[in-house]
Amino acid sequence: MGKNNICVIYDSDESYAKRLMSVINDDNDIPYNAQVFTKENDLDRYLKEKKADMLMISEEAYEYDSDRVGSKTVVLCEEDEDADEINTRKGEDLVGVCKYQPSYQILQSVMKYEKKEKALRSGRLKVIGVYGFNSGKRIVLSLAIARILSERAAALFVSFESFSCVANILKCDNNENLSDALYTFRQNHNQFHKNIANSISHYDRLDYIPEADCAEDVSDIKSQEIGTFIQAIGRELGYSYIVIDIGDCIRMPWAVLECCDEYYITCGENSIENSRIRNFEKYMIEQGMDNISEKLNKVSVNVQPDIPVEDIWGKLPFSEYYEDLQRMINAGGI
Repeated sequence: MGKNNICVIYDSDESYAKRLMSVINDDNDIPYNAQVFTKENDLDRYLKEKKADMLMISEEAYEYDSDRVGSKTVVLCEEDEDADEINTRKGEDLVGVCKYQPSYQILQSVMKYEKKEKALRSGRLKVIGVYGFNSGKRIVLSLAIARILSERAAALFVSFESFSCVANILKCDNNENLSDALYTFRQNHNQFHKNIANSISHYDRLDYIPEADCAEDVSDIKSQEIGTFIQAIGRELGYSYIVIDIGDCIRMPWAVLECCDEYYITCGENSIENSRIRNFEKYMIEQGMDNISEKLNKVSVNVQPDIPVEDIWGKLPFSEYYEDLQRMINAGGI
């Protein structure tokens, strides 16, 4: 990803500002080159001559001169309450973040606003549900779809499979996961998105929530709640796509498909799997869900047995079905 945009950091604390600059410049997924200013006169002189695509400015300096803004201004606040107050303002292109947290969390918060604006410009959220009776193939298909869509726009991947290996495949180093996200959601449906960023990890352009560390956290949630959970994340955090791996741990997992815009299912490779799929389609029709069964995109997924878990992400584009999947996604108008 090119770094063609300029981010200007202004804070009188030089060591803090330089640490933040290093994090931005060292992360290839952040499309900004950062520069630091610690003196007001130097900043003013720079802004008179050049344009800042993003201005990250200390709360003290912002309060002193609130007219000094870039096309996007991030106010580095001393307290969470001050950041929340800035984010509730209407008509101001400002983002408030608490400066006393890990730098990557600050950047996650900022990039969520970037993604939200892009999603609003590009259109509504699209949710893609992936189902199937072979959990290993389903996880691989879900990841392949998420990888393709993440090349286009902001995409989030969530696996509701119990004992999934997604965190191993995507090399997760996050302490929070789907269990934490669901707990926050149950505590406050309306405001949970403010804390959900702590559960979201990032890998090669794709955002994802690591799998739940307790299977009961998934089995206890209703399919309707999953729909509300996913839509709220998409609306508040600005994703264009959310890909759901619909695991059998969910009660009535097929009902989650009703929350989706597109539906994919892994094909069977033997008579037993194919028979299960036929019974599933028959059941869907009997339950009045024939509109979904008729639009199921069936994909034959071949998982090479000699690929280690940690190499699956890199090997996906070279899988036999990957190009066919790309064409199927393009033809579906996703």
